[in-house]
Amino acid sequence: MGIEIERRFLIDGREEKPWRGGTSKTIFQCYLENVKHIDGNVYWNEHLLAEDDRELANLTTWRIRLSEGVVTLTAKGRRIGASATEYEWDLPIELYNSLPLDSQPSISKIRHHWIGKDGLLWEVDEFEGVLGGLIIAEVELEDEHQEVALPPWLGLEITYLKGWSNSALSLMIKDSKLN
Repeated sequence: MGIEIERRFLIDGREEKPWRGGTSKTIFQCYLENVKHIDGNVYWNEHLLAEDDRELANLTTWRIRLSEGVVTLTAKGRRIGASATEYEWDLPIELYNSLPLDSQPSISKIRHHWIGKDGLLWEVDEFEGVLGGLIIAEVELEDEHQEVALPPWLGLEITYLKGWSNSALSLMIKDSKLN
């Protein structure tokens, strides 16, 4: 089990984009409901996704990510402040390709890596599709009180605001397609 501690910010992308100078990758994420952990196996709709004997209680968000040919299953617990429990498993690309993910809430984005003046790694996500134009930056921390040199191009901090997680955004998009 890991604990993810991060701060998140909106970015106004109309100005310079210094984060585009580093490395970047394309990410596609689907969010899964009805994931079950039974007898050390993680299932989604009858599909065996992973084997894990750890206690996986109180996980609220399940995600499958495809990035640069690598597939990762992630489970997160409820966020308290800037922290959340997080588990990850690597999945075979063949399993990913066999899953019926088309109707699942999803997002696509380009992730840029940018190193701050304090040496911390920032991940800047430029969303695509319906969310095109939305840019969110996040920085992972060792603890919630860690000092961070905030870049001048950051906007509103959304760390503690509900509705700005990638999962919430994917559900918003799915709901808007139903109307």
